[in-house]
Amino acid sequence: MSAQALLKHVSTDAAEIEAGQLITSRGPVPRHYDEFWTAKQRQMHSLHYANSYRASFKPELPDFFISRYTKPGDTVGDPFGGRGTTILQSAILNRRGLSNDVNPLSERLAYPKINPVTIEAISEKLDKIDLSRPVDLTLEEDMSMFYHPDTYKELINLRNYLRENRDDVDRFIEMTALSRLHGHSNGFFSAYSFPQISIPKANQAKINQTRCAEPDYREVKSRILKKARTTLKSGGISDLRRNSRHHKLTTGDSRDLKDWPTESVHLVVTSPPFLNQVDYIQDTWIETWFCDIPRDQVEGRIVQTPDLTKWAEFISATMSELHRVMVPGGLVAMEVGEVRYQGNLLNLDEILVSLTCSKAYNMHQFKVKEIYVQSQQFTKLANCFRVENNKLGTNTNRIVLMEKI
Repeated sequence: MSAQALLKHVSTDAAEIEAGQLITSRGPVPRHYDEFWTAKQRQMHSLHYANSYRASFKPELPDFFISRYTKPGDTVGDPFGGRGTTILQSAILNRRGLSNDVNPLSERLAYPKINPVTIEAISEKLDKIDLSRPVDLTLEEDMSMFYHPDTYKELINLRNYLRENRDDVDRFIEMTALSRLHGHSNGFFSAYSFPQISIPKANQAKINQTRCAEPDYREVKSRILKKARTTLKSGGISDLRRNSRHHKLTTGDSRDLKDWPTESVHLVVTSPPFLNQVDYIQDTWIETWFCDIPRDQVEGRIVQTPDLTKWAEFISATMSELHRVMVPGGLVAMEVGEVRYQGNLLNLDEILVSLTCSKAYNMHQFKVKEIYVQSQQFTKLANCFRVENNKLGTNTNRIVLMEKI
């Protein structure tokens, strides 16, 4: 089904676009264009920058909505938890947090951030872990295009240790190691690579060939410790651990948040997949390999579809489940973007608003209060990838704020 056909189908119950304005049966939906949170880099708590993660939003986004629409002690949820940005900011602001993701990797990234440990504890634990044990690399996954053999042996020993040791210090070490698995500087374990995505082995081999360089030895412990110091520099460890005592991390489908109590959530801040714009399985394959997460645990469970109708049905079912877990009058701030679909630029906020007005989807569950379009200037890196400011690609934050009816 085309975007126009879907919009027409779901808008028969009174959601239409007139001169660029969304009109529903409850009247026009205000669209606000501004820089609602600063575009400055890395100004929030340092734990937010522990890991790169594809398609994650900046911590300023959940901070904006949590600060404005909740009070200390309220519950904030995110059914697409990703690297844990929403639940971490909830802990920082002394709200109760719920975070869910269908990919088990999310829990491995988020738990250590809301249960941080001291750099002294990390250093002491690293000293006790023996990474020098012999390893028969012929029995392991071939990762020679990424790692020097001696680096790889240390990583295998660390992975084997973490299989059996899971206290909070161990888990923080694991999370930090995940952030160092691949990247473009000497601070990473790998040869020159991409920090945000796990590229295929053949692509990495081409990079090595182009650069006329093979992976050099990168000592593991010192790089973990250096990154951990940076990650923990904002402090507040005891406060975060205290605030996170009642937080909950779940792994499962966003359409069935069975471990989230009914009428318990005051605010949801989340960002679902944008059709198939990101391959969440391929782009994290090195991380899931290190964590021993079988591919079949995520393949087929993550909804990343090129079909707009299937995407709308998935989002609609998720919204129905959010309606169950929200308190009366609770708010959902859902970030979507603009995507290229069948040759046209499609604003997914328009699809989302239309769902709330359709009898076949989410009518009588939510009313749309307003839409925030975050406008900002993009970095040199974005310009290198030909992302023009607020014109092309998924380069604006478009947040639909909805209230439970």
